[in-house]
Amino acid sequence: MLTKKEITIGILAGGKATRMNNEDKGLVIAQGIPLIENILNKISKHTTNIIINANRNIKKYESYGYSVVQDNLENFQGPLSGIFSMLKTIDTNYLFTLPCDCPNFSWDVIQKIIDSYEESKEIYVAHNNQRSQPVFMLISKSKLRSLENYLANGDRKIDIFYQKNNYKYVYYDKDSAYFDNINTIEQLNDFNSK
Repeated sequence: MLTKKEITIGILAGGKATRMNNEDKGLVIAQGIPLIENILNKISKHTTNIIINANRNIKKYESYGYSVVQDNLENFQGPLSGIFSMLKTIDTNYLFTLPCDCPNFSWDVIQKIIDSYEESKEIYVAHNNQRSQPVFMLISKSKLRSLENYLANGDRKIDIFYQKNNYKYVYYDKDSAYFDNINTIEQLNDFNSK
């Protein structure tokens, strides 16, 4: 059985956000509050094992009271770089990752993965019955070396990484809004108009 005490929640806020005019996406205001704050409000009720992956505005992210981890690899090399950097720092056996830009996220996503745990698997990936949602991932710290080698080879595709490892999909309703994210100014404006 897996418990939430064995999991660190890692929020990915270190991207370049080219489709958002290179804004620091975690600090973008959505319905009155920064996206990162929305996520923290939803998670901090359940655990204090939280870290933030960010590569800009470090002091601002630190002001939320959680450790901030910068990418070990330079030049914004994608979510796996952030996942690797966080995995290196955690004291728990597992890291659950999610992006900062999913305003409809719920702890229910994490709880379902906890409930799906089996010792034979090392990576759990959310799937909405239409496609995988790989940045919503539970990964064992035992995968650190495997991920380090993968990145050292110049590989960055998250799907290929988990498919080369001992993974399991955890399925969610295809109509679930948990995984909806805000990638563009248009999506942000649409969300703010609701």
